[in-house]
Amino acid sequence: MAAANGPIAMREALTLTSLGIAPQFITFTHVTMESDRYICVRETSPQGNSLVMIDMAMPSQPLRKPLTVDSALMNPSTRILAIKAKIPGTTQDHLQIFNIEAHTKIKAHQMPEQVVFWKWITPKLLGLVTQASVYHWSIEGDSKPIKMFDRTANLANNQIINYRCDPSEKWLLLIGNAPGAPERPQLVKGNMQLFSVDQQRTEALEAHAASFATFKVPGNVNSSTLICFASKASNAETITSKLQIIELGAQPGKPGFLNKKNGIFFPPDFQDDFPVAIQISQKYGHVYVITKLGLLFVYDLETARGVYIYRISPDPIILTAESSTTGGFYAINRRGQVLHATVNNATAVRIFPTQS
Repeated sequence: MAAANGPIAMREALTLTSLGIAPQFITFTHVTMESDRYICVRETSPQGNSLVMIDMAMPSQPLRKPLTVDSALMNPSTRILAIKAKIPGTTQDHLQIFNIEAHTKIKAHQMPEQVVFWKWITPKLLGLVTQASVYHWSIEGDSKPIKMFDRTANLANNQIINYRCDPSEKWLLLIGNAPGAPERPQLVKGNMQLFSVDQQRTEALEAHAASFATFKVPGNVNSSTLICFASKASNAETITSKLQIIELGAQPGKPGFLNKKNGIFFPPDFQDDFPVAIQISQKYGHVYVITKLGLLFVYDLETARGVYIYRISPDPIILTAESSTTGGFYAINRRGQVLHATVNNATAVRIFPTQS
């Protein structure tokens, strides 16, 4: 266990290669982890393609099925599998949802356009992202995907890396990466689209990673909805990195959250590094900012003050997932390590500076 004496304890929960998964399949396009319960890996070979499903409660007993798909997502909370495959000779995708335990198909749909990214945004709802728009597809009933909003121009030619909704499903968030400037190609540009379902309004922002959180402001019986987003931008010779925490949909006449921001201070050897994920610990009131090259920045949700910085992995991070029961998170790196970060309460102290 690394950093056992620091505020964050790291342990290796699993190594994908130990399950017979080849290194070439440990990539963002082959591995999915929708929650701390399951991992899916697509394997391809001339001998045949397969899908590996790993239950984190018994990781040494993966389920491997011969299956050819373009993407597979295990439901965050139940043994339900969503798969998509391109229909040969078309730009359309065939989407299917299965109950693995019951060996039954729950529903299927043929999308008239390619789904470039998809994600379980709740245990009952899939978010589908096409080149032009974003749809929601419920696993209940016989409903078809419903269009929620069109993508903004700032996300054109971006690789979509995440899609999220807040607990009320009133705020939707799409995140993408675009190629970096010619002088700094490794520092990709982060773009974000925030959409209000109630107001039917959208806002384009610069950010590499983001997440929603809730916070109880003293004197207000209702929780505030917050968005936490991290950005790193290069302007000529100047690089600006920051975390912002902003309340969404402030409640008239009631105490609100005072918006906060803080710098993200990258060490000299990490100038081309950038945030790839934000996970929220509602249990401890922490914001975890995880970077491509394996740095972890921990901030206090209420104040945006820095709590801790540590390198959790020498290999690039490809995926993260919340660990709601422990108040930590999981991260998968390019080597195939599944890392579990948890909080050491006894040693949690602030050790890096604040920038207003």
